[in-house]
Amino acid sequence: MTFCRKFLLVALTSSLATTVLAQPKEIILPAKSPAQRTVQLAEQWRIGGEDDEDVLLGVIANGVLDDAGNIYLLDSQLSQVLIINADGQQTGTLSREGEGPGELTRPTGIFLNNQNQIGVAQGFPGKIVLLNMDDTPGGTILPESDPETGGFAYIGEAIKRGENLVVNHGYGAFDMTSGKITSTTLLTGLDSQGMELGRFAEHVQKRELAKQVFDEKANSSELDTWALGDEYVYTVPHRDQYLINVKNMNGTVVQVISRSFEPRKRSDEDKEEMTSSFNVVVNGRRMEFESHILDFDPALTNMYVAHDGRLFVENCYQKTTLLPAGVAGRFDIVSAEGELVEELTLELPGFNPEQDRLAFLDGIHYLWIRNYRSASEAMSSGMPGNDASADEDQEDLEDPEPLEVVFCRVPG
Repeated sequence: MTFCRKFLLVALTSSLATTVLAQPKEIILPAKSPAQRTVQLAEQWRIGGEDDEDVLLGVIANGVLDDAGNIYLLDSQLSQVLIINADGQQTGTLSREGEGPGELTRPTGIFLNNQNQIGVAQGFPGKIVLLNMDDTPGGTILPESDPETGGFAYIGEAIKRGENLVVNHGYGAFDMTSGKITSTTLLTGLDSQGMELGRFAEHVQKRELAKQVFDEKANSSELDTWALGDEYVYTVPHRDQYLINVKNMNGTVVQVISRSFEPRKRSDEDKEEMTSSFNVVVNGRRMEFESHILDFDPALTNMYVAHDGRLFVENCYQKTTLLPAGVAGRFDIVSAEGELVEELTLELPGFNPEQDRLAFLDGIHYLWIRNYRSASEAMSSGMPGNDASADEDQEDLEDPEPLEVVFCRVPG
């Protein structure tokens, strides 16, 4: 064998070996969970509601918990962060409504940036506002975007674990000639300057400005359901499959978790309810939407990573509106090693799936947000251009039930 042929053979063998090593590890979960476990969440404290005159709540959707037991609740209506200590007492408030340094407008997400600083994602104009614990401005993080597109930037959600910050954000631009808007939504890891460190998903969509359309298939993407752990980002690449991509922080798929699964078929009532939710009244006039609703629910609807690395996966049969009375949540629990451990059911007597929200904190602690839906609808009805009184079918939102936050934990 000549030297040249030997060299080519060695090079080819090395290339094939590298390709094999680069293939992600495939993990197939059993179709049936090996165990079922039910726990009743225990209340630790509550704030808000009719009887609490000391705490003013607008709309609380989520919060974060620090190592000392303090909880930081993001109020998207009042544009502030409430600090609640381990005993359930309010000890401070961060930020306020406005566009100046350290001020918020329509905040969408919250995370602990470090022991002395909170990060708050603002939907539009899209940026991350940093708040120091002494209520002084801590600066901003502006995700980079394509400078050639112009247009506008927005942020959906931001999560930080350790030093890793992952943000769902994007930018859009109007083309007045074609009458279309092009939006690019990204899931990326960012540094403290907003520079991209890794990309995990991307979705580009074009829509006509003059035509109100909801196309569920066109809207669906890998950005819909995702979670961040200490080392990996978890995404759902296919709407109709129980399939999870596990990506390292540079965006490379290192594991693929799959399971034999048939998504839930929607009833005519389900489709009608979804269609009716697009009714919008602007300046006293109902805006008609053309809707294209799919026949099946998305296979996976939510994912969270617990403090110990367990992956909490909510599939379409585990949505709160489909669960028995008194059940606030149900999850498939996947270990950090990729093993399906159990199906976990969280009981919460008095939980109303039509009104209430269960917010995940760390797999042990949860926020039961009572009357969340009515509070959110009341806030939306008061936004500029939204004339709720013009809709005959609109519920009476003049005196919605007051929002209440209940801090709960798994016993033990």
